[in-house]
Amino acid sequence: MYARILLLINCLVIPFLAPAQIEQTLQKLERYRQQHSNEKIYLHLDKNDYSAGENIWFKLYCTNAPFNYLSNMSKIANIELISPTNKIIKSIKIPLTIGLGIGDLTLSDTLIEGSYRIRAYTRWMQNDSITNFYERVIPITNGRSDHVITQSTFINKGTENLFQINLKTIQGTPLINNNVHYTLQQEGRKGKSGRLKSDENGTLSLELKDDFRGGQLSLQFLSPDKRRILKSFTIPEPERKNSLQIFPESGSFVNNILSKTGFKVLSPAGLGVKSKISIAEEDKSPIVEFETNMLGMGSIPLILNTGKKYRATATFENGSTVSVPLPPVAASGYVLTVNSGLKDKIAAQLAATSDLINGKEVYLVAQYNGLVLHATKQKLKEQELFFSIPKQNLPSGVIQLSILTDQMVPLVERLVFNYNPSNTLFPLAVQLNKKAFTTRDRVVANLSVKKGDRDTSKIAALSASVVNLNKTDTTTDRYYSSIISELLLKSDLRGFIEQPHYYFKNLDTVKFAELDNLMLTQGWRKLDWETYTQMPTHAYLPEKGLSVSGTVNKTGRKAVVPNAKVALVPTSDMMSSIDTLTDSEGRFVFDELLFADSTKFIVTGNGPKEKNRVDLHIDPPTVPKIGKSKDQPLIFNDVNRHMLLQLKQSQQFLSSLEAAGIIQKSMLLEEVQVNRVRENKADKNSRNLNGPGKADQVITSEDLSACVTLEQCLAGKLVGVIFQNGVPYSTRSGGLSGRKPMLVVLDGTYMESAQIDMINIQDISSVEVLRSGGNTAIYGTYGGNGVLVITSKSGEARSSSYTPTGIVTISPQGLHVNRTFFKPQYNRTQTQELQQDLRTTIAWEPNLITSKNGETQFEFFTSDEPGTYKITVEGTDMEGKIAHQEYLIEVKSQ
Repeated sequence: MYARILLLINCLVIPFLAPAQIEQTLQKLERYRQQHSNEKIYLHLDKNDYSAGENIWFKLYCTNAPFNYLSNMSKIANIELISPTNKIIKSIKIPLTIGLGIGDLTLSDTLIEGSYRIRAYTRWMQNDSITNFYERVIPITNGRSDHVITQSTFINKGTENLFQINLKTIQGTPLINNNVHYTLQQEGRKGKSGRLKSDENGTLSLELKDDFRGGQLSLQFLSPDKRRILKSFTIPEPERKNSLQIFPESGSFVNNILSKTGFKVLSPAGLGVKSKISIAEEDKSPIVEFETNMLGMGSIPLILNTGKKYRATATFENGSTVSVPLPPVAASGYVLTVNSGLKDKIAAQLAATSDLINGKEVYLVAQYNGLVLHATKQKLKEQELFFSIPKQNLPSGVIQLSILTDQMVPLVERLVFNYNPSNTLFPLAVQLNKKAFTTRDRVVANLSVKKGDRDTSKIAALSASVVNLNKTDTTTDRYYSSIISELLLKSDLRGFIEQPHYYFKNLDTVKFAELDNLMLTQGWRKLDWETYTQMPTHAYLPEKGLSVSGTVNKTGRKAVVPNAKVALVPTSDMMSSIDTLTDSEGRFVFDELLFADSTKFIVTGNGPKEKNRVDLHIDPPTVPKIGKSKDQPLIFNDVNRHMLLQLKQSQQFLSSLEAAGIIQKSMLLEEVQVNRVRENKADKNSRNLNGPGKADQVITSEDLSACVTLEQCLAGKLVGVIFQNGVPYSTRSGGLSGRKPMLVVLDGTYMESAQIDMINIQDISSVEVLRSGGNTAIYGTYGGNGVLVITSKSGEARSSSYTPTGIVTISPQGLHVNRTFFKPQYNRTQTQELQQDLRTTIAWEPNLITSKNGETQFEFFTSDEPGTYKITVEGTDMEGKIAHQEYLIEVKSQ
């Protein structure tokens, strides 16, 4: 690949570059590129907001940047749901086929309302910062188990800071004199807890000290109908003023050199605020005035002089202002000015002060993550140099331009956004079976990705969703990122990007000027060229399948056991075992495995000399840390109140699904469990593969208190179990001559049946007897003669006189088993027909593949509710081109 890029640059772009210098630099860049290929992930969700009890349906696209070819590197992707308290509450793994995968996340009835995050990444992506993971904020309401609405307010009274929360039922009745337990947690600080009581208006007041900023407040109380209610709030920053930020084009102002300067105005919540901005010398009239866009961004070319002081003032619609000084003007330096809005090229101008004009060569390099896209050079003989970069072969998206010296030392940098629709997008047309539709009407959507009748070889992978816009929150548009805005823009910029799809709503008239303002204000960063000349080290390799790894140690020691034979046996099929040998460090790994979630395995180890007297230590999964969301401005409190209409509509919809027998309400089961608690005598730490207490008989520590040996205690107490010479046998395992000992499991470790009396009775918490086929099946052939599951009082400690046998049971996270999206079929008999169809997501089709003629179709039925339905289709083809199309249909009552 290096030879191809070097040939392209030498022949087409820079035939006159000094070979030694450019070759050395290109070699470093190409080595970096080869070992640091970027994967990006985008999730197409069925809608923007959800409610507890619903499912999140998604299609995953994994591509290689910057040309967005579907990635064949990673075969497994991780998807996590992160709670408002920054905890992973659900995690699944899905298989990827040439970069494509589908899945779903079920939202339990007991979820706390709030702003959640979906995070997606591959193991390869863990080599980079977690800020490069795909992440999206989604608001989730809860009207299933939580009928309380909150309204929180931050109040500043001089030196006193109060956080007030008003509690009301969905019907609007205040919760008066309600006792509430609270916990205020802050990162890096000890938590604070206490009790509050609501006043006659249902309002709680919590006084905040100086250490509350960014804290997480959790409430727990009983609702009027005696439900246990949990609420979570993020304490807002006390600063209530807007802010104004200034970004000179090349990082600094230089004396008497024109510099395009970006401005960004933010609210205290971190969202853009439209304003009028004026620039003036201190105590003088403005020299220029302009307006920002709706996202608070704008730019203006400025020529400033050394020795003078300038201020920028932003004026808002309410008449308030904020004023900040401009950065000082340098007497010497460089400025790189770029125009990326031209049709066929990117124009760049390098300006330098007279003291820096030395006649030496400077190089302009356009690159993406080490991949050189264009390079050229000129001699710095004048104060201004002009460069032209053809757009024809450039990828669409964020590109880094750098000016380097003849020694390849970087001088200035600028990020630009390039857009080549012919090389980036493929046409996507939607045609319906008729023009007008009514409720419960059949809709057939025909999709075509052909450029014309002659284009008959276009294959694309697509996903489609249909939602009733009358049942969604339009304010959640600010959460919306399409496949285009995510892969071309958001994934390559640091920090929060407000409304990324705003720039691409009309793909024929992309907002180039505003995108360039975004590059100035959001994309500017200091030079990091050295990163590309250093060889990266990778802690994580692309995941080709699931894996189980660990270490074999000598029993009770840290010493490892090389060349030990380790076997992995699925309990569901004992004949499908695989084995391997440990390396010189006692390490073993079973990789490229494929198994469903909840699959259980037995791992056995045998050393060359130690035999089965070894300890097996299975590696725990590595989970990337959960940092503060870069989309923090989208996280807000009081989600039930803000989305009350969607909450009520979701309540009605989920009730209709219950009536049709499609879902069950878990809260009903919880209420039964609260009223009639079944005592589970087995220790909670039991390693019973069926689950603690799921046995034919359970013996507790109280039952063992009057015995000297375990055999004495169990003999006569266990139904269907007899002891011969201290060995337990099940009476179901055949006649006396054919009986085999029962399997004995101590704290998850298999042990010799004859050693049962070596266990100290005082250490035992419970003994579970598994004799029936339903309980022993999970142990496979090992449990064919019955199983005794013994749990020590610590749940972990083994008897000091017991030697492990080198066998452990594990249940690693496997691949997610997808659910089926429910689609009513009103033109045929359906056992689960909805009496009242109140769906928000009308259709979800994640696996649409066009035929060789570039066409495919899907169909759905409208619901009982008229309104405007939006069809959203996204996807990619085999050439790295992507597409996004929205189509609106009006549904009228019958």
